[in-house]
Amino acid sequence: MKDRLYDATQFIFSLVEKAMANSITFSGEEHLDKKVPTLFVANHFTRLETFLFPYILYKKLDFHVSSLADPSVFQGLLGEYLSAAGTVSTKDKDRNEKILGDLLTGRNSWMIYPEGSMIKSKKVLLDKDKFLVQTQTGLHEIFTGAAVLALKSEMLKIQYLEFQNNCDIENMQKFKEKYFLGDDEKISYYNTHIIPVNISYTPIGKGKNSLVDFANKYIDDISDKLNEEIDIESNLLLSSQFHLHFSKAIDVKDYLLKSKRALQKQEIDTDDESLIQKIKVPFINLMMDEVYKNILITFEHVFALSLEYLEEREFTLDELKRRIYLISRELKKSATYSVNMDLHANIYTLLNDEPHKKFDDVFALSIEENILENIEGDIYKVNTKNFKNEYTFHTIRIKNILRVLINETMILEELHSTIKHQIHKDLAAVNKEVFYTIYNRDKKEFKYDYNKFYSVLESKPKEVGEPFILYDEKNTIGCVISHGYKSGPKEIKPLAQYLFKHGINVYAVRLKGHGTMPEDLRDVTYKEWYDSFDVGYAALRGVSKKLYLCGFSTGGLLALLKASNVTEKVDGIICINSAISLQDIRVKYLVPTLNILNNFLSMFNADMDTYESEPEHPEINYKKHYLTSIGELKKLIDVVNERLQFVSEATFIIQGDNDPIVDPKSADMIYESIASSKKEKYVLHSDKHVITLAEDIREDFFEKIIEFIRDKS
Repeated sequence: MKDRLYDATQFIFSLVEKAMANSITFSGEEHLDKKVPTLFVANHFTRLETFLFPYILYKKLDFHVSSLADPSVFQGLLGEYLSAAGTVSTKDKDRNEKILGDLLTGRNSWMIYPEGSMIKSKKVLLDKDKFLVQTQTGLHEIFTGAAVLALKSEMLKIQYLEFQNNCDIENMQKFKEKYFLGDDEKISYYNTHIIPVNISYTPIGKGKNSLVDFANKYIDDISDKLNEEIDIESNLLLSSQFHLHFSKAIDVKDYLLKSKRALQKQEIDTDDESLIQKIKVPFINLMMDEVYKNILITFEHVFALSLEYLEEREFTLDELKRRIYLISRELKKSATYSVNMDLHANIYTLLNDEPHKKFDDVFALSIEENILENIEGDIYKVNTKNFKNEYTFHTIRIKNILRVLINETMILEELHSTIKHQIHKDLAAVNKEVFYTIYNRDKKEFKYDYNKFYSVLESKPKEVGEPFILYDEKNTIGCVISHGYKSGPKEIKPLAQYLFKHGINVYAVRLKGHGTMPEDLRDVTYKEWYDSFDVGYAALRGVSKKLYLCGFSTGGLLALLKASNVTEKVDGIICINSAISLQDIRVKYLVPTLNILNNFLSMFNADMDTYESEPEHPEINYKKHYLTSIGELKKLIDVVNERLQFVSEATFIIQGDNDPIVDPKSADMIYESIASSKKEKYVLHSDKHVITLAEDIREDFFEKIIEFIRDKS
């Protein structure tokens, strides 16, 4: 039996180490001070918190913290570990004295969960400035033990100092014995601090995993309650990110003195015991207000609350995604709450018609729990009966985890107001707002890059590199257009204007690293170029009944790649003078000093990392570029080659017959490789590469593009 317990304990802590290495984030660490006796108060959702988070605080932040734990966990080697780590059973008759001894001396800090037990439903209500939590026995007020201990720690310091000043050795010794103080230990000069801690998890998953299997192997006759806890908590340990937010410290002595003065002004008795009784409830509510309002808002919270306010309306997934996008932007802008990075970084990818793990996972969960019903096609409806079902205290985490997430936010009025407002907006207004929000963000990013790399002597005017839109809400057709390598949006402006003149809305993207200075392009990857194209796609998709992707040169490759990833989501592709093989790019365009480009890898052994080539339009294009950028161009070409077989949309390929940069055979390769049943190749006579700026020939193929779009629309 001992060997089995040893194996189990070692297995669990190996998982803890793994989780700590990958999934722990903090905020508010600046509020921690190891010199100060500290009482952490936190929300309580899982059993593992009682030993896991003190362990994390020690390993990650070098902060020694003890906690209370249910007596049932003090068994075998795990129990030995918990005792050695300073964890105390909630049934220990001396638990309060041990905690007070640590706070008096500052030798150790403590974490306490004032909710009293795990709040599996996360149901927290506010009633007349008092927090109520729901446990298996019903609603009850927050326990005041943490407030009482904190207040007593300051009162006892005063008492001990009086013994000391009066040289009362006998009472000093009794005091030390009662509170487990060593003979040489001294009372801390620092006031006790309260640090409210919010513990958040994302995502909260469930289902089979290695720890569940391990538990089934080592534990006989697992009850339903224990099985639920193992299921939820093992998935948290293995799959979730943990976030600990530390609020600003509350100085207990300062709070005590202010409260005492306020009562004295009212001529109310203020002896120690009566003072504690009068202020413990408002004090604990002050602490827990900091805990609850600093919940980390996650993607899952926003998804669940969006369903809450959609109620029984029918909606498409695309509509839901666009509303979630606007909610995330508004939350970031207001900065009222702590918001997970999943709602910040590249949230526009929610709208790009490609897999989005966060959305896909929580959507699948809502289907599994019968919260969402598919009406037909892409139209869904919330099953409000199932969604509002809270089941039982011990089953809600398994049967309706989205309701748990909603419960956690019930006191966050501004969050609910923000989400309700966005959910009730007119859909046409939502689509338009998404369009302009993405565009303004795109322009802001360009402005940042432009200023970062600005050179008085070398920078080109902003209009060369700034992304732009041509938009009329009466138009129903949209086109995302991209410029080529080393260039900027001005390169494709004549085409954009021509399309707009013929009733087609345009989003002209600026590929990352372009339109500023060559140094900006040096460390940019081809994936970031793709992301730039994706921005235009995400913006224009919601305001277009028909959507086309168009790109010049490298931009054409990005249009093909995007189309291969969103099969049947776009209505057509136009690629202009696009090279599908590095060998098809003429040497002088990239590295004039090399005679042969076939042996591409030999370039990486060269002494130089920058090269210069004279562009057709030096007022737009970079003259200098980096070897790393050429490497990224090759990666893009290789990826597009692999994906051409998945391009099934109608495609129009345009190529100049005497292109000085791209070998015309590249157009043939694209034509033959794509899977489109409707495809057309148009070869025009030109000895220029940038034919979008060639006034003598451009209107001819511009008109061909219009014909292609009209034919498919």
